Amino acid sequence: MPTLALTRPILLAPAGSPEAAEAALAAGADALYVGLKGWSRGGGRGELTAEELKGVLAEATRHGRAVQVACNTIPKPTERAFLLERVAEVATWGVAGVIVNDIGLLTAIHRRLPSLPVTASIGSGALSWADAAFYEAAGASCLVFPAVLEPEEVAVIRRHTRLQIEVMVHMVEEFILLGRCLMPSYVRLQPQPLPDAPGDGQRLLGSMKRGGAGVCFKVCQHPWRLEKDGETWGDGIFPSRQLSRLADLPAYLAAGVDVLKLQGRSLPAEAVFALTRRFREGLDAALRGEPVAAAPAPLP
Repeated sequence: MPTLALTRPILLAPAGSPEAAEAALAAGADALYVGLKGWSRGGGRGELTAEELKGVLAEATRHGRAVQVACNTIPKPTERAFLLERVAEVATWGVAGVIVNDIGLLTAIHRRLPSLPVTASIGSGALSWADAAFYEAAGASCLVFPAVLEPEEVAVIRRHTRLQIEVMVHMVEEFILLGRCLMPSYVRLQPQPLPDAPGDGQRLLGSMKRGGAGVCFKVCQHPWRLEKDGETWGDGIFPSRQLSRLADLPAYLAAGVDVLKLQGRSLPAEAVFALTRRFREGLDAALRGEPVAAAPAPLP
């Protein structure tokens, strides 16, 4: 099997605040991805207001960098037209594309705004070349894969699709499918108003997990204990591990990855800088043909 030539991928860094955006740009990110309030998971955590987004866009443009906006919400039928109008408005501000995890929303955006790049997020659950073919036919321009895929598996996908291939090379692997959790911690406890929203106006857009029905309390990462009749039957935590494929960057480049994504829109600015800088240095070393050492300590 011939080895694919090295490409120069985009290092895509998270920014959950204007300060984090500045830190990521200073650390060498090629592009940023951000959330807009009401459009993605976690309620207002790690999301920007419209004015903050415009400011981040101006700063990124000054550095010659691009900004994508996460729209990882699953709108109700009454919200669909409203959300499409808002996406069309944000597209005029100069965003480089949107990131979605709902196939219906993806196809609707592609039909409405065919020139706007749409990324199918990691919440889409793609793992194979067949998944890539499905999302390519639906109108996606890029597809995100988790770091559990080995470079050899990515190389197979690369041979079967024209989509941009994005791998989240730094992420927390949850015991459920990332982005599709239906645990009861997402029940809406404190509705938040969203100006101009349709319906009752007392919720953020979207379904459970993705922005509207509540806030993620990360119960999957807390200890649990099962008791019956005063007797403990078991305890522990659900499986979860941090995946950081820093040392594997040369292999991912050889496999033809287009975008290297870092998870972390909830991180403070200093952590975003450290994370982005470490991967910037690793990516530059890989592009020079040098080996990349794994991080000596856990990344944030």
